[in-house]
Amino acid sequence: MKETPETAASSFVERPIWHRLTVGFLLVTTLLRLAQLPTMELAGDEAYYWDWSRHLALGYYDQGPLIAYVIRITTAIFGTNEFGVRVGVCMASLGTLIACGVLARRLFSPLAGFLAVLLLAVTPLMEVGSIIATYDPLLVVFWAWAIVFLERALFSPDIAIQNRSWMLAGVMTGFGFLAKHTMLLLAPCLILFLLASAEHRKWLARPQPYLAFGIVLLMYSGVFYWNYHHHWWTFGHLFFLTTKTFGTPLSRFGDYVGGQALLLSPILFFALLWVCREARKSKVGLFLVCMGLPVFMFFCLMSLKSKVQANWSPFAWLSLTVLLSGVVASRFAEFRGQAWEIFTGKKGLLLSSITLTSLVLTVLLVSPPLRYRLGIRLSILADQSNTTYGWRETARYVQKVRQELEREGKPVFLCANGYQYAALMGFYLPDHPEIHDMFLHFRLTMYAAHVERLKSHLGENALYLNENRVEDPYLREIFERVEWAEPYPIWRRPYYAVPIRTVQLARGYNYRRYTGLEWAEGG
Repeated sequence: MKETPETAASSFVERPIWHRLTVGFLLVTTLLRLAQLPTMELAGDEAYYWDWSRHLALGYYDQGPLIAYVIRITTAIFGTNEFGVRVGVCMASLGTLIACGVLARRLFSPLAGFLAVLLLAVTPLMEVGSIIATYDPLLVVFWAWAIVFLERALFSPDIAIQNRSWMLAGVMTGFGFLAKHTMLLLAPCLILFLLASAEHRKWLARPQPYLAFGIVLLMYSGVFYWNYHHHWWTFGHLFFLTTKTFGTPLSRFGDYVGGQALLLSPILFFALLWVCREARKSKVGLFLVCMGLPVFMFFCLMSLKSKVQANWSPFAWLSLTVLLSGVVASRFAEFRGQAWEIFTGKKGLLLSSITLTSLVLTVLLVSPPLRYRLGIRLSILADQSNTTYGWRETARYVQKVRQELEREGKPVFLCANGYQYAALMGFYLPDHPEIHDMFLHFRLTMYAAHVERLKSHLGENALYLNENRVEDPYLREIFERVEWAEPYPIWRRPYYAVPIRTVQLARGYNYRRYTGLEWAEGG
């Protein structure tokens, strides 16, 4: 699909400036995101994965172990702080952009490489994935590099490169699988392409794809081993997630599709669906469509049966963005103007609209003060920035009550109902204590693997944290006496006239009954 070398030398899309602009853009945006990392408190999930990193294992209840290993490394280097927890995923997002730029440049042109990086980098999806430490950015980066190596395995004329690329694709897929189990969707996407492309169908009868898959299974074997010794918790949890049925099928479908449009920006979302028609025009187009569109369609169908979160399919849009970048860049093949004119002329109208819309949504997402000044009001639950606010203040309050209880002479341990409070207090209290999840009619989490440690606290006093529940009768069964402190509101003025959450803290005296997982519910 690229121009011949003779014409490329003078082509607008092949100018060296695009490579320099790509590198400069990546450098600037990465520095800006690194500066953001310490400005927000951790969200509950981030603290939860940090707590995983304190107890390294071959597997974990919720997903694969890679996020725990990454956080363990980065906090060992940068310390136990927000920057240390998040810097790994920020670098993973940079790796995703580099992979997409490399792929677009290889398949189309340097201009396409620049556009692929630009279009992805300014989306709310990439912004969130760069500054919030979850396993999704790790999945996305390895999905991106798996596609880079699969393209070499399928389209390179060099047999040695083909063989090496199959193995490297297997390694990337294995790492992605250790991050999140949806990485395995790469296999049906690849099979679909091999079935649809007659000239590539031969690979179904060759050993390389199966050897690559063997590498994936070998890398994942530790997780199988862990699950064998832990009641197959991970797989039970994944099955539980796929059976949630909030709302009607139509409302769930609308929520999922609408969420994708907002994370990408509406214009880019529809442009990526539109560009799928390129699958009929070339094998490269077919490959890129098969590496993304089936994932989106799969989750669309799944949303008709159960609840699908918007962050379950960010990797679906990588190859489609590469394809869109190639299609847009091809329209400037004979352009003779200046680089900036691709955003200002008639040909650049779509490109300008996508970039501006994505940028505006991203800025509004990360800047509550700007939203407030513009009169944009979100509900407390809809404003996701509330999940990264108020935890230091909560920890100060907990530490004050904890010290008061310790002065009564007995050892004091800390416990909660639900993983968020347990993990966040473990992170923000000054001594980073172990916090226990009591599982009082709450779903299982990774804390279930350590629940028997509660036996060592029999006879001790405890502080119990909860949110928006003043009483819990089960506490009175496991403690001799329970005293609730005054509800502690967390305010976020001037954005909200009511507290964004209310912390409930109870003093439990003489822990007398170990229940283990007896009262746990859900998966």
